[in-house]
Amino acid sequence: MTDRRDHLQVEHEFEQRERSASLREAALRASEHVDADVDVSGDAAKGFGHKTITFWGSFCLNLNNCMGPAMVLLPLLNQQAGWLTPTVAMVVVYALSSFAATMLCEAMQRIPGNFTFEHRYEFATTVRHYYGRTPYIIFQVFYNLSMQASNIAAMIISSKVLDKFIAKVGRHSYALDYIHWEFIKTSGSSSHPWCHGDVVDGECQGGELTWILSIGFLVCMAICIPFGYLNLDENMWFQWVSLAGLLIFTIEFYVQFILNLNKQDKLCLEGVDYNNQTCDYRPHNTAGNYSDNGPSRTPLFVSSAEGQANVIGMAVFAYSYVVTIPSWVNEKRHHVSVNRAVWVPATVGLIMKLLAGILGGWAFALMLPDGTPRPRADDILNILLLRDQPWVSQYSAYLWDITTLIPGIPVLAIMVRYNLLSGKVCGRFWSFFFGVVAPWIVTMFLYESNVLTAFCNWVAIVVQGYINFVIPAMLYRSALLRYPDHSAEQFDVAQPEVDERTSLIKPKPLSSQSSPLSGPGYTAVVQPKFAINIDSDNDSVDSLEVPGTPKSFTELDEGPVNAVPRFIYLFGTHYKINRIHVANFIIVFFTFLSTASIVVNVIDLF
Repeated sequence: MTDRRDHLQVEHEFEQRERSASLREAALRASEHVDADVDVSGDAAKGFGHKTITFWGSFCLNLNNCMGPAMVLLPLLNQQAGWLTPTVAMVVVYALSSFAATMLCEAMQRIPGNFTFEHRYEFATTVRHYYGRTPYIIFQVFYNLSMQASNIAAMIISSKVLDKFIAKVGRHSYALDYIHWEFIKTSGSSSHPWCHGDVVDGECQGGELTWILSIGFLVCMAICIPFGYLNLDENMWFQWVSLAGLLIFTIEFYVQFILNLNKQDKLCLEGVDYNNQTCDYRPHNTAGNYSDNGPSRTPLFVSSAEGQANVIGMAVFAYSYVVTIPSWVNEKRHHVSVNRAVWVPATVGLIMKLLAGILGGWAFALMLPDGTPRPRADDILNILLLRDQPWVSQYSAYLWDITTLIPGIPVLAIMVRYNLLSGKVCGRFWSFFFGVVAPWIVTMFLYESNVLTAFCNWVAIVVQGYINFVIPAMLYRSALLRYPDHSAEQFDVAQPEVDERTSLIKPKPLSSQSSPLSGPGYTAVVQPKFAINIDSDNDSVDSLEVPGTPKSFTELDEGPVNAVPRFIYLFGTHYKINRIHVANFIIVFFTFLSTASIVVNVIDLF
């Protein structure tokens, strides 16, 4: 017991010293300023939100962003590859993506004068700060291409799901065929809703109608464009609606999965004689091939190259939300911890995804006897929509898609608008048009065409891995090298002197010769007079007073991000972590994965 108390005391003292060092660092960075022209003024300033998002608002927004549609794709993967490799891959990418997100925030915070995220550095303008104009232009092009491709893919899926939901409730959905200039209605087939003729044995006989404008599309557009005009902080109530839908309908899925564990699931196989009976998935139809549900459906490991090939790609896709972090961090309240607001929702999201993957994989037969996937089983919602499933599960599947995908569309549109506006690429009106309206115009004419879907998929394959994981780690590495921690070893600065009467630390300012910010494009670093109040009993910092800084900073509402801790305490010993090496590992790891994914997909074309 005594040893444990001593251990906890040592750890507590170490944490206090680390906190004091971090706050001294904060004071030294308090009013440095570099390229503050990133801030916009006048009418353009109205295009940004305010710092009003609380911790729970941050939890809501970041959980919605990190969930996405990947959760419903995991059950099939667990049957194809076994549950071990998908689980390990999800855990590893979850951790590395969370580090990448907080690394990006720390790179933003280390920009002199931006410790409290007061200046409007978005992802693209952070790239411009560290790497200059040419890389910024290249990044801005690929960033916007990636974000718009993700958004267009969500628009396509949401419009189609909403049309199916309307047809489920009202028997038909309707659309305008603007080639033949006539109104049409859905065929009644979920796989071929806009078939021009009859659907026989699952095949459309008259050809698919692709040049249409449906009710589902118009409703989605009518919802998303007004919300895209609002700022991120003004969208929070819509995000709460999305979170409620995510939690309620996901829990319903879990319940249905568990209820199915003691049952059998059936498959209707082609070329099988069911004693002259028709096998379909209508209620009370008993014809079919039956097999028992349960853990046996997901083996530990399946030595299938085809199954294992999808594991890493799925894990990366499941956590490609890092691009959304800068816009959030600019509108969170000062006292909200970046690390908690990133790691907590990411952890909750990981648990939800793993549960859906395991339970969904146990609850249904998603693989055919020949080892190929069951038709449309790549998305577990397609199985829940079959008519032999309980009506509550069918409606939950529709509403899960609607409440999780549609609210995410204006969020990505707002972030595109923010990056265009903060980079001064265009003004408030045109950033709204290009970020919010233009994608709907493009999608309007092509969303039933496979060409647009294929284009979005290829953009995701080529760009998203680099933008979400490689670039944030590169920015973090550059931030550590350009703006290292202020210390006597790195700078020509005397050790602080403590006034015994007032317990105030008064460090000397940096000399101009030792400033790491000298050089073309940078203004001189200005160090203010400041004071740190020290508790003489435990050497901890209680308050910080920096003239000319926001009141919230004076109250220590904004702490250092410290994406990667400088030390780790294990088994009674402190180990120093080389943060540059951690960043290098993430850069190399995701560069390899992203490049390999491109190569594999190119090979598959041939």
